[in-house]
Amino acid sequence: MKNLERFKGLLLVVVAVALLVLPNFVDNYVRYVMARLFVYVLVALGLNLLTGYTGQVSLGHAAFFAIGAYTAAVLADSWRWPSALCVLAAAVVTAVVGYLLGLPCLRLSGLYLAMATLGFTLIVQEMLLQLAVITHGSEGMSVRPASILGVRFDSDYRKYYLVLSVTVVMLIFARNLIRGRTGRAFLAIRENEKAAEAMGVNLAQYKTIAFAISALYTGLAGALSAFLVGFLDPQEFSFFLSIQFITIIILGGLASLLGSVLGAGFLIILPELLAGLDVWQALVYGVIMVLTIIFMPFGLSGAIGRYAYRWFGIGVEPIIPRRLGH
Repeated sequence: MKNLERFKGLLLVVVAVALLVLPNFVDNYVRYVMARLFVYVLVALGLNLLTGYTGQVSLGHAAFFAIGAYTAAVLADSWRWPSALCVLAAAVVTAVVGYLLGLPCLRLSGLYLAMATLGFTLIVQEMLLQLAVITHGSEGMSVRPASILGVRFDSDYRKYYLVLSVTVVMLIFARNLIRGRTGRAFLAIRENEKAAEAMGVNLAQYKTIAFAISALYTGLAGALSAFLVGFLDPQEFSFFLSIQFITIIILGGLASLLGSVLGAGFLIILPELLAGLDVWQALVYGVIMVLTIIFMPFGLSGAIGRYAYRWFGIGVEPIIPRRLGH
């Protein structure tokens, strides 16, 4: 066990140092891609808390992402709020919306819950187009660069460190959350709702909390994405974006914080590596995704945990979470 902790500590230090020095050795495009990766990690963390740990399938996270992005953009552009308050307000507003959405969805599960959240995504996307007075409709909306404590984040170099800092903080928060009472309640609900209720878990309370926290993460990611990209197009926040988010946690591994990171990296970095294939890029990318799901049915994190134990004897045999929908 001590060797395992030392190995994890050493690996964590290496990764931290690599991420801190990376912007000094790459160009602006790589910095931008990595910043996008951190944004998607935030979304994956939130969605995994809801779907992976609590067992509530959601296709509505594109809507939460849009709400966070537009809330921050409107507050920054129309109300001239400080950037830090815009991001914080976007996270809080999205969390409230997530909580309110969770209330009518308490009696739903599985495909019924997925369809309800899908409908929510379609409603939000249509509202972005119809509320042109606020969102500028189909024309899109420009977002001025963030400025915090006098530091203007108008370069990919500075944006990289901003998004990285927030992602690390929220990753630590998620880690502490799942190790506490709330995390144990989430897992109990996922495994067996009736048994969880018999043990004193308030299903309504913890389900809505899961929706709120998941929405908070996604809204925060949306706000950071707005400042990162500098422009919002309502067409980007479609049903397909929700599918992309679900794909991240399935590929990375359900009920795994490491899986959230690995899945986001897979989805963001792999297309960049395949960019030179031109017309064959989509085909090769699809084949790799299919093979990954077939040979790693419990995600990249599950495969890493299992093979690390079998080949190197590191740690203990991992407990593999149930697949989505089981």
